[in-house]
Amino acid sequence: MLSVWDPLVVEPDLRAVVGAFTDAGADFVLIGGFAVIAHEVLRTTEDCDLLIPDDATNDAAVFSAVRSLTATPQDGQPLSLELITQRESLRLSSDTSGMLDLLRGGLPPLDFASVKATAIEGTLGELNFSIAGLPSLVAFKRLAGRAQDHADLEKLEQIHGPLPQV
Repeated sequence: MLSVWDPLVVEPDLRAVVGAFTDAGADFVLIGGFAVIAHEVLRTTEDCDLLIPDDATNDAAVFSAVRSLTATPQDGQPLSLELITQRESLRLSSDTSGMLDLLRGGLPPLDFASVKATAIEGTLGELNFSIAGLPSLVAFKRLAGRAQDHADLEKLEQIHGPLPQV
C-alpha cells in the first residue's frame, strides 16, 4: 500500500519522464499502466513503461534522458550507454520520477516500428508523445499474462467492447 506520508516512496512522474525523453530527442512509445489509463481505464500504476527502438542514435538520446532523471538500474549495475544498448529490458529507479521500465526493440507485431505505426498521440501540456494503440496494448497485456494484465483486459473490454486479436 502506498503511504502518502512515506518520503521514500516516489510515484511515477509521467510528466518528468516524457519531458526528459522529449528534451533528449529520444523516440519512444508509452506502454503499460499509463497506456491503459490513456485508453480510459481508471487505475494506478507503479512505473512508466516505455518501448524504445533498437537504434544506436536513439540509444544516446535514451541514455541522456535517463541520466537527466538521475535513474539507476535496479540490479545495481552502473548506468552506461552500453547497458542500454545490450539489454532487451531494463528496470530503472529515480529518486525524482519513480520507477521506469525500458523495453527495447521487440518482435513483430510488438516491435517498435509496428507499435509506433499504430500508436495514438498523447499530450501533457506542450509535450506530445506516442501511446500504444489498443491492438498493441492488448497484445502486450495478453503476452505478459499477470493478474493485473488480466484485470486490465477485462476493463478494456468493458469500455471498448470485443478486443482486437493480434
